[in-house]
Amino acid sequence: MSNHRKSTATTSTLARVNQTAILEELRKSGAMSRQQLGASTGLSPATINRLTATLIEQGIIVPAGQEPSTGGRPSVLLRYAGGSRLVAALQLHPNKASGILVDFDGTVVFRREVDFGPRLFPLGTLDAAEGDRNQRGRLEKIVQLFDSLILTAETMGTPCLAVGVAVPGVVKYPEGSFERIPELGWTEVPLGRLLRERTTLPIVVDNDANALAFGELHRGAGRGLTSLVALLFLESGLGAGIITNGELHRGARAGAGEIGYLLMERSSLERSYSESGDLEDRIGPIALTKRARERGIPIPEKGVLNAEDIFELAGGGNAAARELADEILDMMAIAIAAMVIILDPELVVVGGSLVGRANTVIPAIQQRLTGRIIHVPRVEVATRRDDAVLLGAAELAAAEVNGFAYIAGR
Repeated sequence: MSNHRKSTATTSTLARVNQTAILEELRKSGAMSRQQLGASTGLSPATINRLTATLIEQGIIVPAGQEPSTGGRPSVLLRYAGGSRLVAALQLHPNKASGILVDFDGTVVFRREVDFGPRLFPLGTLDAAEGDRNQRGRLEKIVQLFDSLILTAETMGTPCLAVGVAVPGVVKYPEGSFERIPELGWTEVPLGRLLRERTTLPIVVDNDANALAFGELHRGAGRGLTSLVALLFLESGLGAGIITNGELHRGARAGAGEIGYLLMERSSLERSYSESGDLEDRIGPIALTKRARERGIPIPEKGVLNAEDIFELAGGGNAAARELADEILDMMAIAIAAMVIILDPELVVVGGSLVGRANTVIPAIQQRLTGRIIHVPRVEVATRRDDAVLLGAAELAAAEVNGFAYIAGR
């Protein structure tokens, strides 16, 4: 039985790779005949005929007339129909939820956000009743956004085929539930089940760093690779998505990549961690705000500082902020070194709030790692920057549609 499953998986993966090759060629070159597809992809006529028949049945490609006759039977031309197929994607933030509709060309055709209201700092300050009301209120807004995306797709004449949701926490896969998301003040939320009760569409709920990694693998800096680590630095915390052998690695309990819990030094063993781990307690927003106050660094009106704010102040000439920025870079380098030593990825992608500082952050990290680990990896910023997680969630959703992922937009 196990050998049969392995063979089936291998065959399925190969078919998906070959389908993607056909679709990329059609998207790049326009309408083509089956013979032309065979010549450009190197696939056999039998494989071309079988896969194009499947893609036509699924509506992913459509006939587009015939080649001019040269005396024989004219060949039928085929074209990619990605623009006529949509998936929805949602990303949950501490203070809002973002939603988009994306066609199978990777083009965002619709965008909407809902605001959750004021941020909760420090975390855990609400009593049980207030926390329950807060959780219900945010869930209602997410459901409204979810419904509106599906309805909008229908009114556009291109019904949504699947939905991907990215959340800042450990998600039980594939059911899409989680025990807690401190950034949202949530505990025990079966989000996947709640959304599936509203539609028959495939729903994927996953960690936001996993979405980033999956998106970068299929349509970003990681295209053509089989391994990468995507580091996501958000206003509220940090995490990592791991790709090994071309697949997401979630771990035995879906907790792989929770780098906020890395233990940074011997003193880390002297205390316990609940809402956040040792690394996050050092470079997360609550910790940075506290340390900034102690060092006389100005606090903005929003009442909290994150790493991006520290780097901005450092760039503006604040000496105390420069010192704190160096400490952040040191800890980021240590965290990346740990991931690289264990996983040996081909690429490290940095996404989230630090993408705007990539030109200074990435060289500084690589400089710190040089001579300290066996191989300093290639480090790049997330391809679509602010939309990187959302488009990764869309990619996860598209992968649920007949096992096919959409082709990256130009």
